[in-house]
Formats: sequence, C-alpha cells, structure tokens
Amino acid sequence: MLLNHVNSLKEKVNLLLNKLDELESVHDSLKTKNDYLVNLNKELENKIKIIQAKEKQLKLVTAITEDSTDKQYFKNKIDYLIKEIDYCIDRISI
Repeated sequence: MLLNHVNSLKEKVNLLLNKLDELESVHDSLKTKNDYLVNLNKELENKIKIIQAKEKQLKLVTAITEDSTDKQYFKNKIDYLIKEIDYCIDRISI
C-alpha cells in the first residue's frame, strides 16, 4: 500500500518535471519572440520619426515655394519658434 503511494507520487513528480521542462521551453521561445518584437517595434518607431520629420520638411518647403494651405502651417511654426525664443530670452534674463 505504501509502496503504491510512493510509486504514484514518483509518477506525478515525473509528470510535473516533464511539464516544467515543456513550460521552460515555451517560455524561452516566447522570450526570444518578445525580444525580436521589441527590437522590431523600436526600428518601426525610428522609421516613423524619420517619416514625420520628412513630412514636416516637405510642408515647410511646400509652404515656402507654393501658395497653399501649408502656408498657414509655416506661419504657425514660425510664431511658435519666436515664442520659444522669447521664452528662452526671458529665462536667461532672470
């Protein structure tokens, strides 16, 4: 009777160890995939920033060279930059 319980526990422990090995394997696989996706996400974020910067440059160039709705964007951008410069000058004066 006691021997049966010991054997049963031994089988259950072996099953649990096998399951642990499987889960560790899955964990390693998911960790690798997660690392890859994190790196891919960073690359895509950098590409987005580059595209956004190019879009701003294009809007500025278009506003300077053509008579379009982007002219207002250009004027707003200049106003914003002037306000930033004024703010910096005020901070320096303090």
